[in-house]
Amino acid sequence: MTSEIAPKSNVLLIGQGRYDLEAGALTAADGTPIHLRKQSADVLAALSSRAGEVVDREALVQAVWKDIATTDDSLIQCIGDIRRALGKDVIETYPKVGYRLVADVASVDPPTWRPRINLRLIAAAGALVLFASGLGLWFGSGSGSGSDGSGADSVAIVPPRIVPDKTLAVLPFVNLGGGEELQFFGDGLSEDLTTDLAKIPDLTVIAFASSGDFPQAEAGFREIADNLGVRYLVRGTVRHSNDRVRINVSLIDPFEGVNVWAERFDRVRQDPFDVQEDVTRAIVDALSLSLNANVVPSRVATDAYFMLLRGLEPLREGTVEGNRQAREYFEKALELEPNYARAHAYIAVAYGRDMMFDYAAVSPWQSVQRGLQAAIAAIRLDPDIPNAYFALAILNLAIGENDKALAAARHSIQLNRNFAEGYAILAEAAVYGGDLEEAREAIQHAKRLHPHHPARFNWIEAQVHLQLGNVENARVLLEVTVEEAPGFAAAFVLLAATYGELGEHERAKSVLAALRAQQPGFQVDQFVASEPFAFEDRRQRLDDLLQTATRH
Repeated sequence: MTSEIAPKSNVLLIGQGRYDLEAGALTAADGTPIHLRKQSADVLAALSSRAGEVVDREALVQAVWKDIATTDDSLIQCIGDIRRALGKDVIETYPKVGYRLVADVASVDPPTWRPRINLRLIAAAGALVLFASGLGLWFGSGSGSGSDGSGADSVAIVPPRIVPDKTLAVLPFVNLGGGEELQFFGDGLSEDLTTDLAKIPDLTVIAFASSGDFPQAEAGFREIADNLGVRYLVRGTVRHSNDRVRINVSLIDPFEGVNVWAERFDRVRQDPFDVQEDVTRAIVDALSLSLNANVVPSRVATDAYFMLLRGLEPLREGTVEGNRQAREYFEKALELEPNYARAHAYIAVAYGRDMMFDYAAVSPWQSVQRGLQAAIAAIRLDPDIPNAYFALAILNLAIGENDKALAAARHSIQLNRNFAEGYAILAEAAVYGGDLEEAREAIQHAKRLHPHHPARFNWIEAQVHLQLGNVENARVLLEVTVEEAPGFAAAFVLLAATYGELGEHERAKSVLAALRAQQPGFQVDQFVASEPFAFEDRRQRLDDLLQTATRH
């Protein structure tokens, strides 16, 4: 380590990266660029210019934010970004004074760029070893290398710009024959099409959980499109006859009042994948978009696929019983096809929801173990399955492994840029131990992708606003949340904190009284202590607001 940078070199070795002082370029050891959001990059530049010295906080704030009013939390977030990207020991903290960048002078020129090793495969393999020896937590340990916080998965996610003319929603396919018990086939086809179309880089696809609210839409397509905020709609019908299925599909431009494209597919019902592939490709061609080669669905035993489709229906209910039933169907799918990655992934999601909604109150640790095991199994079979990483994010957040939760959430979005739930869990993890600005952008984008989002999305956004000091925004969101989800204890606690910040102490006490009436024995201090905050100042802020709310 050095306290002064020798003039003979303009390149610093900082943890797992190299920083070119002249160009301001940050790269990994193999030359791959490491991206930081602008403010974090500016903080790194300021520290690098005085590497080895203690730079006081005031000087850093003035260098990066100049005359813009900001808080210490903004600087802390940037320091956290740099540590996640380069290693936790690259910056030393001097309490109430400032920070010191630990760096060496590079003895050789930075290497030329080489293709990056597939870090997620290494991470998954390492997690399996950990799992065999105890409990696999994925992504190695806290702030190591690769997907745990220093590689691409540590980079703050910037939601892509939505191009209005390239937005689409898939409506539920209407079942015209074969009995109501086969409606799952049409719903499953609709959801699969949504998933496949969402992989296309230029297309924004609304979550099926939102478009699924219009199951029998035969008219009013313009109103539906307005409601969902899209330009195009895909609608279809499914008619079963003996061993065959006829699917009519159309791509609608409701604002021009025309069908852009329509087609009929007659297939043997035991071969649903051809239909899915044909429909996806035809819609893409109709929209004049380039089709990513990875869009083609993988093939499994048809009976296993049907079991998966049956399980998705109760999973959408978001209830304890629905979660249990869904898991049973997914397990039956695995009995028919043991290497079915999607079934493993959805089992992991079901266990993750056990934790997310406190369904696993009796044996939460067992849910975490089984969920992680299922997620890792899915990743071994298919490293590009976003739902598995979504489940990993939930499960790691539930046990306080915030860095791993953030990395898993970011990776799920990298695999599917239209994954609303991935953006939501990223925002939630960032509230507890990440960049609040990233959290704000992520949850707002999640709500755009899922217009009929669950109440939990508003609760997450309210947490962001409350931590950032936008108390009135938090209040509006939380009042809606407790109305939509009267059993959601966390929303009541946050609303009480918000009323406390606004000085409305009687309303705060009333909210907590209503919560205790629903859940006798509920202890606010225990709730705050159990929240998975990685940043203690954020836990303290919530605790202070609640103390203010209840002491008056």
